[in-house]
Amino acid sequence: MATRRTPRARAAVTEPQYTCRDCSHSYDWHEIGFDGKPFMCRCPYYTEGRFCRFLHDPQCQNFNHRDNAKSE
Repeated sequence: MATRRTPRARAAVTEPQYTCRDCSHSYDWHEIGFDGKPFMCRCPYYTEGRFCRFLHDPQCQNFNHRDNAKSE
């Protein structure tokens, strides 16, 4: 006899409130996209600034809110 399975309630995935674009540590915004806006940056806390990050990456534990967020 087959047993009836009830689906489990899925945990709600929370979207991060801020991204690298909103962080005061992000610098060297570059790689201009098709819309004319930059989409990559560098961060001193991400592999000591040697590699790039996407500006839409979620905030990390070193996040510090930028006072005047760039709208680029």
